[in-house]
Amino acid sequence: MPIKFSNAHYYRIAGRYIFGGDLIVVRGAIYFFPEVDLSDQRNHAAEVVPHDWGLIVSTVVYLSQKVTLFASGSVDLSRKGMSDEQFRKDADARIGELKAKSTYKPFAQSLPLPTRISAEDISGLRLSVTGRLSFSAQSDNHDFNVGLKRRRRLRDALWEMGLKLSHHG
Repeated sequence: MPIKFSNAHYYRIAGRYIFGGDLIVVRGAIYFFPEVDLSDQRNHAAEVVPHDWGLIVSTVVYLSQKVTLFASGSVDLSRKGMSDEQFRKDADARIGELKAKSTYKPFAQSLPLPTRISAEDISGLRLSVTGRLSFSAQSDNHDFNVGLKRRRRLRDALWEMGLKLSHHG
């Protein structure tokens, strides 16, 4: 701990994830640091390539999302050997700084602020066989996708965190 999943997708609308970033699991909390607007990437790719090439656009966007190394806001927060307490302290301070600096921007023109979700606020935790993590917390439904290859690692991190998956996951 902490366990970081880079390039995790978040906030699913109509079957498509809207943001990509770092999902970080520590004892007692889950953090998400958004880094890229995936819908903006898809829209930009669609503008550049003719409409008839929809499959090619989808493939290019998918591959760019998989190989892109984000200039992560959490990269220096999750150093090897760091304790959960130190990570939480640094991450909570970073989130506080970003909240204080943020000025009003229309939602569609900015990334959401990083978030911290306490374990005691999480209910209905499910992890699909394809690596989709879903739960309710903070008066909202949360959907993340880490993918099939990282599913077991996420399951183990959630177990180590003390969270129990529902039987449907």
